[in-house]
Amino acid sequence: MVVYLDIVFLLNGAADAAALYATGRLSGLTVAGKRLASAAALGGTYGVLCALPGWGVLSSLPVQACTAAALVRLAFGRREGFLRRVLLFFLLSCSLAGALVAGERLLRERGGALEGLDWRIFFLAGGGCFLLLSVVFRGGARHSAAGQLCRCRILRRGREAELTALLDTGCTLTDGLSGAPVLTVHWAALEALWTPEERAVLSRLEADGASRCLEKLGGGFRLLPYRAVGVRSGLLLCFKADGAELDGQSLGAVTVALSPTPVSDGGGYAALWGGDAGKEAESYAA
Repeated sequence: MVVYLDIVFLLNGAADAAALYATGRLSGLTVAGKRLASAAALGGTYGVLCALPGWGVLSSLPVQACTAAALVRLAFGRREGFLRRVLLFFLLSCSLAGALVAGERLLRERGGALEGLDWRIFFLAGGGCFLLLSVVFRGGARHSAAGQLCRCRILRRGREAELTALLDTGCTLTDGLSGAPVLTVHWAALEALWTPEERAVLSRLEADGASRCLEKLGGGFRLLPYRAVGVRSGLLLCFKADGAELDGQSLGAVTVALSPTPVSDGGGYAALWGGDAGKEAESYAA
């Protein structure tokens, strides 16, 4: 049998790119184009190596799992929830690979493959993937179905970050200086906004606390007092964004509070907004 390595590279790279993109959307994160291209190239190279004679050991489950982890690390960087994203990517990749193989077989045999399929295995595998995805990512899926999720874009000092935000009417955090609503974001979801020095300090936000991190950061940050269930008086690190948008609607120069931990239990979003999506932040103080 003749194997065209260029076709193997392109198919595997395209499949990995699609699975990584879907992983980001379901996790409430976006993946930069360069990172996605690099991860897809690595996935395509892995597919080529697996197709070479004598390299079949690379197709074993442990090697596949390690490769999936490497692709997710390359695409999304070092962020919390890494293992969850690896699991989602692995399941999506397996589902996509199965669909490609089934489609190729159906086309090749013009429908005759249906007679050879073991439907018990087919439904067992499909049902297992569905249950895993439903349990692990049920939080994000529930909010998405309710129409409460939207794409969020934040600008700071010439840089921008894109992520998924939840419109949460129960989020009443406001800026004490202006009275305007505050956009609460997990700090790691804004990785594209930070300098290397800021990233190093913010990586210790949960361990060191907002006050200690503020002492190590440069200008542009301050502390935001807040109250929550079980917290009578707390402090969040925050900054003033140059601009922010929710589904293309401007929020203006909104205050962004940095949460030391993920704001979503299911990983489907990375930010919370309690104000009106189409109302600029400055208008609240008017």
